[in-house]
Amino acid sequence: MADIKQNKYPKIEFKVNNEAEKEVAYFFLKKRYFDSFIRSYPELKKAKDMNEKEGLNFLIKEIDSIYLIKEKELLEKKKEIESNWDKIKDNFFKETEKLFEHKWPSGKYIANISVFSMFRLKPGTKVFSIPSEDYAGNPPSLGHINYTITHEMMHILFEDYYKTHFKGRLELEEYYDFLEIVNCIILNLPQFKAITKWVTYPYPEHKERYEHLKQVYKDCNSMKEFVEKAIEYIKK
Repeated sequence: MADIKQNKYPKIEFKVNNEAEKEVAYFFLKKRYFDSFIRSYPELKKAKDMNEKEGLNFLIKEIDSIYLIKEKELLEKKKEIESNWDKIKDNFFKETEKLFEHKWPSGKYIANISVFSMFRLKPGTKVFSIPSEDYAGNPPSLGHINYTITHEMMHILFEDYYKTHFKGRLELEEYYDFLEIVNCIILNLPQFKAITKWVTYPYPEHKERYEHLKQVYKDCNSMKEFVEKAIEYIKK
């Protein structure tokens, strides 16, 4: 691997933002996994039976009500989240730059702390949501928030890397699938598991391609070689 100059690492701005929460909730309302997103607030299922305008208005009202109760607690948790991220961030940034031979893109990185149960990177941005509860997994364990941060940040880095070297090679849906598969491969590497203390699993629909590409990755000498071979495999 070639040496690269030290980059100024990104600084994530952590926010408690109920307007961002509403935007993500509305996005998931249209998806089949909305029930998983709101599993801590099952009363929000009512939105699915409403027309688009009624459903949006209902979500806005309910999220405002949730934040009247939860906002102070979320602001306290924000301090803890920032402190825990500070403990691992430099190692994470160093290892990712070493792996990709690619500097982190500049820009404003924002992590919105969410009361809900699924998290999202807004495509084409550096804005994403993260959990407010740190205890998750099967079996449950601590470390979920830092893991989710690394997961979403890896998407941002890989998107910049892909656009720099491979832009347009995959169809959009192929590309989105590849993003998740790459994340799963990389975040299960020993150096990243040591940082996050977490194991990640592929989505069921990605499992076969993940298992194949995991072996392809092991046989490659660079990230560029791997992505090139992975694109050829995905496009077959």
